[in-house]
Amino acid sequence: MTKQPAIKRFGVLVGASPKVKRVYNAIAKAAKISVPVLLVGETGTGKELVAQEIHARSPRRDHPFVAVNMGAVSSELVASELFGHVKGAFTGAVDNRVGCYEEAQQGTLFLDEITTMEERVQVALLRVIESGTFRPIGAKQDKKADVRLIAATNVDLRDAVHSGIFREDLLHRFQVLRIKLPPLREHPSDIPMLAYHFLDQFRKEFEFKIDLIEEDALQLMQNYRWPGNSRELKNVIAQAAVMAEEGSIRAEHLPYRIRRPQGAEVVSEAEEDLEGPELIHQSSSEPSEGSLNNQNGLFVPVGLSLENVQKSYVLKTLEHCSQNKTLAANMLGVSRKALYDKLQRWGVSI
Repeated sequence: MTKQPAIKRFGVLVGASPKVKRVYNAIAKAAKISVPVLLVGETGTGKELVAQEIHARSPRRDHPFVAVNMGAVSSELVASELFGHVKGAFTGAVDNRVGCYEEAQQGTLFLDEITTMEERVQVALLRVIESGTFRPIGAKQDKKADVRLIAATNVDLRDAVHSGIFREDLLHRFQVLRIKLPPLREHPSDIPMLAYHFLDQFRKEFEFKIDLIEEDALQLMQNYRWPGNSRELKNVIAQAAVMAEEGSIRAEHLPYRIRRPQGAEVVSEAEEDLEGPELIHQSSSEPSEGSLNNQNGLFVPVGLSLENVQKSYVLKTLEHCSQNKTLAANMLGVSRKALYDKLQRWGVSI
């Protein structure tokens, strides 16, 4: 049986490999000066956590940290989300609204997925950075923007500039300080302590009676490529903890994609996350939503809409988690709010 490794932390961040330590050094330098920072890294590498740590170590630490995922805001509302609006500025503006720039005054504004911004928003953002002021939609006067700006992307901004979806002048503004976050596959020595860090979180939150992760399971995790990086690892630990129930996490509790033998056939994401009977595709002249559910797995008739497949998979996951929505959201790899939104859209009682 393996022994739990010492978990080495840098604020909210976990890890001790040379590549991660270089990120820590960059964070310490970035925290000292209030200039724009660009965080570059694959999805799931912890860009928002790095932004939080820069803020926490900066002179602005006692003021707000505001995070906005630009990819999650509709193009019609981006400007209002960032700069706010006054009552009557446009159809539906029934009251004044404070934007993120104003919410983050004297603090830090973190903008994720910045390549999803339309050019008009990029132009407005460039003006704010250059002038130090912003104007809510429909307002007649500018407001001072005393904000530390941190931006993040999972794509190469130079490629985005060459393809015409990102302004080169805005790239130069963001790239005053650039921090590249390594993917998890490039620092596998950190995987054991990250796995135990996530297990400790789940153990406290859900009272799991699991103390150890067996060596064979840790070895499999260190050999896996982790396309979803630390976020994927967190979801895998949540799923393994549910399957283990108590004692320790063993190799058999890991998803098939991680314990798959070298050269074995790759299965679908839906198949690999099921324990017990595999996902079965069967023909049906009249597919019905009710036919998806089974006490041991999920059965999908050919011809069923993707919306109903997703709904049944979510409900089956909730059933597996004894209706614990936080744990189900972790297993599904979505936020708790996103899960609630889906359930509300489907008319499921929450």
